[in-house]
Amino acid sequence: MISSLSRTVRERQDIHIMAAAIAVFAWGTGPIMNKVMTVDTPAIVFYRTLLGTPLMVWVAYATGGGLSRELMRRTAVPGVLFALSFITGFASVKMTSIANATLITTIQPVLVVFIAPRLFGERLTPRQLGYSFLSLAGVLMVVMAAASSSGAHISGDMMAVANVVLWTAYFVLAKQNRMDGVHSWSFLAAIFVWLAIVVLPFGAITSNSLGQMTTKDWLCAAGMTLGPGLLGHGLMTWSQSHVDVTIASLLGLLSPVVSTALALVFLGELLTPWQVAGAFVVLASLALLVANQRGTTPKVSLEVPE
Repeated sequence: MISSLSRTVRERQDIHIMAAAIAVFAWGTGPIMNKVMTVDTPAIVFYRTLLGTPLMVWVAYATGGGLSRELMRRTAVPGVLFALSFITGFASVKMTSIANATLITTIQPVLVVFIAPRLFGERLTPRQLGYSFLSLAGVLMVVMAAASSSGAHISGDMMAVANVVLWTAYFVLAKQNRMDGVHSWSFLAAIFVWLAIVVLPFGAITSNSLGQMTTKDWLCAAGMTLGPGLLGHGLMTWSQSHVDVTIASLLGLLSPVVSTALALVFLGELLTPWQVAGAFVVLASLALLVANQRGTTPKVSLEVPE
């Protein structure tokens, strides 16, 4: 009987791990769909927001949550930060190689580790410091070793850096709100409402191709909304309540691997040997950093910017 119960628990955990893996794969497809769209970045974020916001609000109410004036007030600052990260994240994929854009964003746990002592009173250990600097060195290797044929550009790399800084600021504020017991989907819905408040006027004013969406563009916009947006966040949110945060975070590190592999197959974006080595250094050092965070607060988690 004990054996049967243990097997049932293990099977349930396997299902949750599989759900987290599917979420990571869904996140990994987002940059590809972004890259192949023919319209400019303001148009992409405009339609991505236009499709995603009503869906997130609907899910919030469907799962027993909802919006309130107090929640909107509490999410104002993280919502604006999310919107700015949203814009810079989509722009970085358009402006540089997918490998560079996605691998640069993986340094988010490193930034959290450096911020944690000041915000949460945590003590930064020498081991954490070493893993952090090693991952930063790996990112620098990936960026500096990019071949001209890979589609990498320094302007896009800097946009990716801006994205990860903004995302980390959002992440820290979001975690503080979530620690106060805010319903997860209600929080996301409120964030998306603020996203719409910022992004829709931005897209309408700055886009030169808002009325030039092709069928492929609409399919990609819908795919990003349902894939990385709903499926990715939904499955990861569900699985994280059942799977150890370390496992979920380590799985999250595979998202840039998925994106880079898909970019190689479908877009012909090649990596140099030094970039491959740098990517290995980044992912290995971050995996060690995340594993080292086990049992500490706040726990480092990897969520992919939209």
